[in-house]
Amino acid sequence: MNLQTPVNCALQTGNIKISFPSYQHHTGRNRILSLDPLRGIAMALMILAHSYLNVNEKLLPPALAIFFWFLNYLPAVAFVWISGTVFSYFLYSASDPAKTCRRYAARAAFLILIAHPAINLASLGFTMPVKESSLGYSALLSQLVFGFPITDTIAVSLLLAPFFIRGIAPLKRGLVILLMLFITPLFVAFINPHQLPILLVKEALFGVIGEPRLFWWPLIPWLAIFLTGSFMGQTLALAKQGKLFYDNLVQTMYKTGLVLVLISILLTSGYKLIKVAFMDDWNPNIFAALYPKQTTSLLPCYLGLLYLIFAKLVHRIEIAGNYDRLLWFLSVFGRTALFTFIVQFTVVESVPALLGLRGNIGLTGFLNLFIIGSCVVWLLSFAYGRMRGWVSEHDYAEHVAIARTNALKG
Repeated sequence: MNLQTPVNCALQTGNIKISFPSYQHHTGRNRILSLDPLRGIAMALMILAHSYLNVNEKLLPPALAIFFWFLNYLPAVAFVWISGTVFSYFLYSASDPAKTCRRYAARAAFLILIAHPAINLASLGFTMPVKESSLGYSALLSQLVFGFPITDTIAVSLLLAPFFIRGIAPLKRGLVILLMLFITPLFVAFINPHQLPILLVKEALFGVIGEPRLFWWPLIPWLAIFLTGSFMGQTLALAKQGKLFYDNLVQTMYKTGLVLVLISILLTSGYKLIKVAFMDDWNPNIFAALYPKQTTSLLPCYLGLLYLIFAKLVHRIEIAGNYDRLLWFLSVFGRTALFTFIVQFTVVESVPALLGLRGNIGLTGFLNLFIIGSCVVWLLSFAYGRMRGWVSEHDYAEHVAIARTNALKG
């Protein structure tokens, strides 16, 4: 959310007076300060995950490779869940919800029409190796148009979410979310159309076993993840309006996070036990569809980790009023999240691939790429935020003051 107020500024030279729009930066007037570092953590993890795509896993110890395999699923879940949280927060906080929906509909159009080709262009050096560049304009056009990034799924979710959030009570909405997550692996395992158009529809809605042709982020499970953020968004709106104490919110978040992690452990363990017991009797598609990942048994764990991290941030910023440099650095990523998301494709994917590093670096090279890439992306994001007026001249001092003031009010 970009909170800006137009201010008329003028430049006068001799008898010529040139007026142009400027923007006065506003921080925290209708925002939860702790959301920006949370989004920044998601962006940092996204840079980490995309840096890891250049790694030759044979050069890593097996235990470390498994750890990164688990960790690299988290940023996508975080990105979508936080998007749902932010959208719902502003929807519940707005005096005119219909206006908020129209604004986010325009945002969705921007994601599809502008961000879509920008992301595909930024990642072109990684997705379209140099040896294939001689295929000409048709291959280039295919890469730019028919790569469907996660932002496309978020855009469609923004358009559909108002129906679920405004039209369905929270308890029923929770049941709908569970149903969406439950039917997804059933469709993946048992619905196997042979006609290509129907197969693509299934892939776009539910996903497929193995590598997809076009749609890596199927709508139904990821819309469900987006909608899980609606509960947090509503809760934050109540807290901002003074109808809920942050202390109570933090305690609930800690408990919820731990319960979700426990549920994930039980589900994943159950999957392993069932697979051992019935591997030779059941359709192998069932085990492939239920394999632990972002939209199956690992999802509660990722959501639980987000709850625990966010609870820590809310306690530190909103209750204790502590806002240090690290939180501010992360908040820059958070406030320029879409720009950061696009640019990091070029910095840690395309450039290393063009330099011949893809699949050729070990742990040291990976860590160097992540650290250098993060620094480069942060500097670009900071410059972009300053240009857009989202990061003010004395931004850190302003955030420290607001955090302390909010804590005293709380």
